[in-house]
Amino acid sequence: MAGSNAGPKTYILPVTLVSLVVAWLAIVVAARGAWLDAEVLTRLLAIFAVQGKSEAGAAPIAIALPLPVQAGTTFLFALGATWCGFRLAAVPRLLVSVQLFVLSLLSVVGLRCWLGGGAHPLAYFAAVFLGCLCGYGLRVVDLKRRKQESQHYELLLRNKELQETKLQLVKQDEIERRMLAADLHDQVLNDLKAVRQKLDAYESAPDPAVAEAIRGLLSQAMDEIREVMDSLCPSALEHLGLVAALEDCLRRGAARAGFKTRFKTRLGGRETGALSMVEQSLLYRLFQESVTNVCKHAGATLVRASVTVEDDELVIRVADNGRGIDQSRLREDSRGVRYMRQRADLIGATIAWRPGEEGKGTTVEIRLSLSGREDGQGSCS
Repeated sequence: MAGSNAGPKTYILPVTLVSLVVAWLAIVVAARGAWLDAEVLTRLLAIFAVQGKSEAGAAPIAIALPLPVQAGTTFLFALGATWCGFRLAAVPRLLVSVQLFVLSLLSVVGLRCWLGGGAHPLAYFAAVFLGCLCGYGLRVVDLKRRKQESQHYELLLRNKELQETKLQLVKQDEIERRMLAADLHDQVLNDLKAVRQKLDAYESAPDPAVAEAIRGLLSQAMDEIREVMDSLCPSALEHLGLVAALEDCLRRGAARAGFKTRFKTRLGGRETGALSMVEQSLLYRLFQESVTNVCKHAGATLVRASVTVEDDELVIRVADNGRGIDQSRLREDSRGVRYMRQRADLIGATIAWRPGEEGKGTTVEIRLSLSGREDGQGSCS
């Protein structure tokens, strides 16, 4: 067990108070066992051959140490033992406790020689033992308190990060709404205006060519509305499942950017069935953003995607052979990278960007634990 890292001044008062209580208890123990205390003193003096020891068959040596001296020395031993039990780790605590015990024996002999009176060895022994025990108790209480404080501050920090994440996601959703509104205005609304103009012209002068143009504009507007709906809630995800939606997303990205694709999966229905629709939707968004980044920035000619289960984790990879991601964007945590990480955090997933094979392109890896899950429920709405 490591020593306490807090400053010693913080604990002077509680350690001193505990030491006073320990010293008082030690003196009480010595008073209660006066006959044992005197016997121990007699034998110690006999061992060290100190003058004044009792003769054979005589009564034990009387203890005549002044009370202030006895109380002061006992308190010093209690203070040292308490501080040792509180501040030191297991092995140093044991070593210092033995040293204090030996020092108490020498103190008994020294006080006999210098002051001519007997000390109270039983009080010293009790002070060392109880002091170490109470100091260790203080240490345990302090470690629990510091652990609770650490958990409290960690919880506050996590709550703050969560609030910031929610705020950033709200801002990002607002940006996406504005982009969606712009797409509807620039594409669908303009197409519908053109349809109305063509329809007005057709009413004044019916013409098969105008009718065909109206049909074409309506079909284009329907396709654009379908794309907007897919961006809000992919129909393939709702009706065919996660794997089919990911494959469809990759296929449509290839149609836009002109790269070749390879899609591999080793999943059954059980793995994806354990995910809720919210989790599947966010996984799809992460995959979709990865493919979009490839289309916009990579200049790749081949994109390989896979969906597998490794060590009870769902693993989605998107690897391209393009220019590769700028590592400074990852170090600086750019806005796009940050948003993707935040979306992954919402469902407990992780996302990582690594250089591709032979240093070409980028590999995006998304991982989500499947342990302890039951069948997911919910809908995209």
